Amino acid sequence: MKKIYIAIIALGATLSAAAQQSAPQDTILSLEQCIDLAVKNNAALRRADNSAAMAKETRREAFTKYFPQISASGIGFRSHNYVFQYNALDMLNIELVKHGVLAGVQALQPIFMGGQIVNGNQLAKVGEAVGELQRAQTEREVRLTTEQYYWKLATLQATRNTLQSVIATLDTLDRQIQVAVDAGVAMRNDLLKVQLKRNGYEADMVDLDNGIQLCRMVLSQYIGEDFDRPINISAPVPEAVPAYPLDLRVDPAAALDRTIDYQLLDAQVKAKKLEKRMEVGKNLPQVLGGAGWYYHNVLEQGHNFGALQLVVNIPISGWWGGSHAIKRKNLELENAKSEREDLGQMLQINMQNKWDELTAAHRKMELASEAIGQAEENLRLNRIYYEAGTSTITDLLEAEALARQAHDQYSAAYGDFRTATAAYLNATGR
Repeated sequence: MKKIYIAIIALGATLSAAAQQSAPQDTILSLEQCIDLAVKNNAALRRADNSAAMAKETRREAFTKYFPQISASGIGFRSHNYVFQYNALDMLNIELVKHGVLAGVQALQPIFMGGQIVNGNQLAKVGEAVGELQRAQTEREVRLTTEQYYWKLATLQATRNTLQSVIATLDTLDRQIQVAVDAGVAMRNDLLKVQLKRNGYEADMVDLDNGIQLCRMVLSQYIGEDFDRPINISAPVPEAVPAYPLDLRVDPAAALDRTIDYQLLDAQVKAKKLEKRMEVGKNLPQVLGGAGWYYHNVLEQGHNFGALQLVVNIPISGWWGGSHAIKRKNLELENAKSEREDLGQMLQINMQNKWDELTAAHRKMELASEAIGQAEENLRLNRIYYEAGTSTITDLLEAEALARQAHDQYSAAYGDFRTATAAYLNATGR
């Protein structure tokens, strides 16, 4: 019987080890790895890539307007009666053209189109640049959002580590008080208070684990990873407070030109200028030169010939409405300039606001670090007082709760600091 029991234990240990080996292991990802995966797999960035590609094709399409426009046409007909009939004094009846063929090929080269082709190509280039800027803007937003999810998860994990340490401390305290109760030197009421506090912390642990799991799923979806593949991050919260980020500070006015938002506003002004020029061009004469080769057979005799062409189009009646269209485009240009100036100022205000948020997050982190030292000292003294019998278990448990709160506030402040740093760099075009 003893040998069978030993064999069962050995078999159970083997199966347990095999199960641990077959269970999926968490993939530990750094912040840089998460950002790289998000840039590679994020759906919004793929759509931005497609939009940039469409803008490039539009620019290529506009370039083809410089080349001759070649067309070919042909027509064949058969009439139920003669197309041309003539009776001369009831003596001569002439009937001609009952069927025939007409065909031709011609090429027209734009010579002067009022600047519409040139300005249209420049406008297409602006559109392509806007597509690239919007793609870069989307990538920065993806990077920033990834950092926010990453540091949220890091904060929750740091909070869990603190809670796990507190629960372990309460387990030790529970055992010590149990021994004291058994020895008759402590009240059972103290033991119950410790157990109630630990049970409350374990309930908090359940909620915290659910939050961590949800945050991991959100991060997995955002960076394009499967839910079935567990991921985790390695981002411990440092004990030392990071240095004050003075080296990141830049003058808002100097940083304005390198922000994508302002570059998009500037591109809008350029586009409106070109649209106004194109509207003017619509009311100018248009000249096209060309050549063609034609063939006809309508009198039972085939003929072909070549011809040179010069087409001049002057939109006389178009001037009536064209002047109003030009004024409208001019007003749109003025609005674009006004919007660039106004939103440019708002972008500078936003830079200053992001800097204020960054410095506030750093200050809160310093205060939270100081609070940890104070809370730990308070906890140490209360342990001494409780062991000496000069304070109650309630005081000790309250000191433990204050220490946990201080650690949690520091973890949250560190996560806010890292997120605020990324937001400030993004706002200043870096």
